[in-house]
Amino acid sequence: MKNRGELTTQQIVMLVIAIASFLVLLFFFGLLDFGQETDAEVCRNSVAMKGGSIVSSEAARLNCQRKYLCITEDGTCEGMTSPKVEKVETKEEIYDILSNEMADCWWMFGEGKIDYVGKDATKNNYCSICSQIVFDDSLSEVPGIDFEISKDELYDYLSKKNMSNNKMTYSEYIFGEKDLNTLRQEALKEYGTGATFGKIKIGEQYFVVMGITSETNNWKWVAVGGVIVGGVVGVLTPGLNAVAGILVLGILSTGGGIWADAHDVEIAAIEVEGQGIDNQFMAPTILEVDSDKFNSLNCEEIVTHS
Repeated sequence: MKNRGELTTQQIVMLVIAIASFLVLLFFFGLLDFGQETDAEVCRNSVAMKGGSIVSSEAARLNCQRKYLCITEDGTCEGMTSPKVEKVETKEEIYDILSNEMADCWWMFGEGKIDYVGKDATKNNYCSICSQIVFDDSLSEVPGIDFEISKDELYDYLSKKNMSNNKMTYSEYIFGEKDLNTLRQEALKEYGTGATFGKIKIGEQYFVVMGITSETNNWKWVAVGGVIVGGVVGVLTPGLNAVAGILVLGILSTGGGIWADAHDVEIAAIEVEGQGIDNQFMAPTILEVDSDKFNSLNCEEIVTHS
């Protein structure tokens, strides 16, 4: 004999279904928070959706926000309103922050595996400004920094430092190549001169920027800034890059003391072939905000929101 207050199996099932339906409604109306996505995850998801979309590119828009960051030694920050503040004490901490910004940028935009721009009548550059970073004046107090940060040392760090919880170095992940120094020297030895990735000036603002070309013709990224050595460069280094197809791009003369020593050339960025797609990618690089080098990228569109 059943108690009058006892629920039947059917009633229990109906109650479970009602509760589940209510939770689903709460989720879709944004009333239940299961943990909000970060801006990086929102961007990555929109890139994946646009890359897999069968509708027009206008209907599938990217939702990618530029990150504002200040790297500082004393905790103060001049020249930027309400950035995320990263306080550092050593050069290695600076390199670690920049390595993560570059890796996050590469991850957000599909790691060279997603065409998120489609075809154009002509081949165009589409750029993504992932981060805008101010290097606070106080960084001059960091041992070994003075008034500039060596990108050569940063790229050495990328080549040697493993990513968190990963046996892959930053260089292998972003560029598909472990030894960037070998890549640099092999690609430039025909010029009989030195090669540098340049320097970051303390007190200035820089972009972490990457790009993609639309899939038409044999158009290449334009070499940026300075005086171009040997025309537009697209050097596939023999014996290297068999998988990723890394190309050295933007070889710049630094003659006249404009960028560095008169006998050096500067590598502005590295171009990477798409994996399973026809697009070329400019791997994440660090360029001064609104500089000649950045403007010379000839971006058809900046796909990130400021």
